[in-house]
Amino acid sequence: MTTSPVDEQDPRARLRDLEAMLDALGDHAVVKLGPGGEVVRWSGSARALTGYAEDEVMGRPLSLLRTEEDRVAGLLEQELESVRQDGRREFQGWWVRRSGERFLAHVSLTPVTDDDGTVTGFVKVLKDATESARVESLFHGLLESAPDAMVIVGPDARIVLVNRQAEALFGFTRDELTGREIEVLVPRRFRERHVGHRDGFLSSPQVRPMGAGLELSGLRRDGSEFPVEISLSPLETAEGRLVAAAIRDVTDRRETEQRLQRQRDEILELSTPVIQVWDKILVLPIIGTLDTLRATRLTEGLLERIAQSQAEVAILDISGVPTIDTQVAQHLLKTVQAAALMGTASIMSGVRPETAQSMVHLGIDMGRLRSRNTLQDALQLALSLLAERAGTAVSAARALAAGEGP
Repeated sequence: MTTSPVDEQDPRARLRDLEAMLDALGDHAVVKLGPGGEVVRWSGSARALTGYAEDEVMGRPLSLLRTEEDRVAGLLEQELESVRQDGRREFQGWWVRRSGERFLAHVSLTPVTDDDGTVTGFVKVLKDATESARVESLFHGLLESAPDAMVIVGPDARIVLVNRQAEALFGFTRDELTGREIEVLVPRRFRERHVGHRDGFLSSPQVRPMGAGLELSGLRRDGSEFPVEISLSPLETAEGRLVAAAIRDVTDRRETEQRLQRQRDEILELSTPVIQVWDKILVLPIIGTLDTLRATRLTEGLLERIAQSQAEVAILDISGVPTIDTQVAQHLLKTVQAAALMGTASIMSGVRPETAQSMVHLGIDMGRLRSRNTLQDALQLALSLLAERAGTAVSAARALAAGEGP
């Protein structure tokens, strides 16, 4: 049988090696306790963390590093008994350095047993968690003070953390949301598509708005939906990559936008009224600049009135149009062509000298569109056209009647 160099090593050398290994743990202080919780081994890292030298703590209960409140409550004894019964446990609490300074310690306590399972002592590992707790507290404070609802999602697309604004917005409590997939906040009809979008983002995250150009909706606990805007940001943490979603309810803004759009539509309709000035004659006074949207509504309004009134002549008065360019002329021609398809003749009035010169200079061809200088002249022409059409209709009727005779 062969033995390794470690087996042949002097016990004292092995102990020094073990102590060196414990000290190499750095910010983790390792302490060996006896069965009653008294210190039996004190590492260099424990001295660095607490400020106590080995001879100051050997044989003494480790409760000397606890706060007065914890000592009175017998917290150390409770922890030891819990570990005797259930095995290794982890705790977090306030400890006190030799200088009197308090620090938050994360503690793991492991029982040491002999061959028959009797607990002969404990190994306690302490780590100063004060700074990480401060950073975490600061993060939570910023999260809670954010004006928007914040939802933090893990790499598995499950919710890790939410703030109180998210609770208020969606109607869920934190406990109801934590651990659930983010789709719980998405309307059912969008969930299947959303899974693909969120998997794509998690594989290559970057700061950006979600669903740019799309109308997004959130789902409350009561099943109601509401419009939202969402901004996504990746977070690199010790637990891995997380995603922070800032969610804003835009119901009020959407309603305002819709109200303004309705007002704009009403103004457009008021700015281009179709007036019936005579039987079978409509006048469309155009005031201001024509753009594509307004020209479309102008044409739609005129055609509707033609259908309602069975008008035969439409007068387009452009005396209120400041300039005529190629685009405006095209809009007018389209309106005239649409009216002609419904059997309505068009007359343009209000053509000022400078407007006429501008149209000639631009080479704008208004085709066979009749035009007059004033609205009065245009109305006289419209009456003449009606009379002419009426005469033609009478002649046609007579000819038809003569053809049907014996």
